[in-house]
Amino acid sequence: MFDLPDNRVEKMPMVLPKLKFNNLKLVYPPGRAGAPATLAVDLVGDQTASVNSIEIKPAEFTILLGPSGCGKSSLLRMIAGLVAPTSGQVLMDGAPINTPGKERGMVFQQYTTFPWLTVEQNVSFGLSLSKRGLPQKHKDVKKILELVGLQDSLKKYPKELSGGMKQRVAIARTLVNSPDILLMDEPFGALDPETRFKMQQLLLNIEEELRTTIVFVTHDVREAAYLGDTIYISTPRPCFLKYRIEHPYSKEKVNREQARIKHQREFLDLQMKIENMMHGMIEDGPTNKRISNNCP
Repeated sequence: MFDLPDNRVEKMPMVLPKLKFNNLKLVYPPGRAGAPATLAVDLVGDQTASVNSIEIKPAEFTILLGPSGCGKSSLLRMIAGLVAPTSGQVLMDGAPINTPGKERGMVFQQYTTFPWLTVEQNVSFGLSLSKRGLPQKHKDVKKILELVGLQDSLKKYPKELSGGMKQRVAIARTLVNSPDILLMDEPFGALDPETRFKMQQLLLNIEEELRTTIVFVTHDVREAAYLGDTIYISTPRPCFLKYRIEHPYSKEKVNREQARIKHQREFLDLQMKIENMMHGMIEDGPTNKRISNNCP
C-alpha cells in the first residue's frame, strides 16, 4: 500500500442539505379582536443547546409529528414560502426561501380538486403555467396518473370519486410539476383506516419511484412510525422540534413487509417510544430546548 500523490487524491463532493432551518422563529401578530401575538414556531436553541439548525437530506422522508395546533403546519408553510419567518431562515439547496416556487409542491388535508374539471383536467391544471409543449404535457399527465393508479378514471369528475381517489388527484396534480420537495399537511387525516393505509403505501411507492424529498405533517404516531426515515417530535405550541428519531427499518424492508411490519416487535417498540416522548412533553411543557436523539 502506498499514498497517492496529492494531485491524484479524489475528493468526495460536498452534498448540500435539501432543506435547512437556521434559528427559525415565527410570531403571528395580535388579532383584530385584541388577541395577543402568538409564538407559533421557535426553532431557536437556547444558549446551552448544541444544535440551532436542522437539516433534511435529499430524498429523505421527514415526519413532523406533534399534537394538533402545535405549529407543525406553520413550519410547513414557511418551507412552502407561503409564510415569511419572523426571524431566521429556511434554506433550500443553500438558498433562502422567500416566495412560493414550483420546486416545492404542497398537498393539503382538504380536497382541492376543481369540481367542474375531470381528473385529467385537474391534473393538467397543474401544468397551466408550464412551458412544456402540449404533447409532452399529455405524456406527463398520463404517466403521473398511472403512478397514482388513476389511469382508468381520466374522464371522471370529483363527485364520482371517493375521498382516497380525490387525494390521489391532488397528489398527481402536485407531482406533475416534478417538484424537488413534496410538502404534505395531514393529507390522509380524513380517510378511513383501510383507505389511509392504501394511500400510505402509495406514497412509499411514489417515494421509491421518484426519489422526491418529502416533509409530512401528522399527529398520528402509527403513521409517523410507518412512513418516516426521520421523525421530529414537536413540543406543544410553540413548535420546537425537541426529539429526532432515525427509523430502525430500511425503506426496502417497509415496502417488502407492508402491513405485516406494523405487528412486529421492533415497530411496536418504536411506536411506544414515540408515544412516551409525546406524553412526557405534554405533561411537562416545552421546558428543555435541546434537540435530543434519546428517549426520556
